[in-house]
Amino acid sequence: MKKVLSFALMALAMGFVFTSCDKEENGGEEAAKSYTLSISLDKADSTYLATGGQMYGYGYLQENITIGQFVLTHSHADWGYGNSFGEGFTFTNSANDSIGDYTNNAAITAKGVKTNAYFTANAGGANYQGGLAAEISFKDSAAYNAKECYITNSTYAYQYIKNSPKADKSEWGSRDWFKLTITGYNNDVETGKIEIKLADGTSLINTWQQVDLTKLGKVTKIRFSVASTDNNERGMVTPAYFCLDQLTVTE
Repeated sequence: MKKVLSFALMALAMGFVFTSCDKEENGGEEAAKSYTLSISLDKADSTYLATGGQMYGYGYLQENITIGQFVLTHSHADWGYGNSFGEGFTFTNSANDSIGDYTNNAAITAKGVKTNAYFTANAGGANYQGGLAAEISFKDSAAYNAKECYITNSTYAYQYIKNSPKADKSEWGSRDWFKLTITGYNNDVETGKIEIKLADGTSLINTWQQVDLTKLGKVTKIRFSVASTDNNERGMVTPAYFCLDQLTVTE
């Protein structure tokens, strides 16, 4: 049975931010501090869900997650089937890389880059009016220099692309793609944009991919959105999920 973590258990979940201070080559002076968003969970098959929040959209409750300097959008909902992850980000150590539906928040890698846990995002909220975008900002509205992160597919999206027909009933083919766009903002002014193909034709990412974020520059917020060639009259059919780990920024 999946274990759900509340804020009361969050400290025990060992959510942490690595802080480092590197030496510059010339003169041995200390460079700016860097902060890395990372997570580790003691209990197997655990996923974080908030217990409260403010109502928005179609019955979701928003209660963001704060870990160190990082603030991640997060929502959940209970429509009579039990509380479940909604939009934005959650964190989990689920290792189920086979079940491809919305109840499974696992990464296709079944583990994080350096620990047993990682962050899963539902970025679909940005695709409809009133939805919650998958965004990471910083405490006290601070600005940091974006450095890098690691990205991979969620099991949900990966298995859906591999095993389900598209909206037009055709098979996923060489001209299809599933794309993640990472956009930086400084006080709501766009600073840069990076695109990563999570699926390019029948080639799907199934390992953690390092992404250079320095093009985004100094940011107060980073937004993650997804798009696909598989759409119907209501919008994207491909599950709007991906996984993230080891996001690093510097002062």
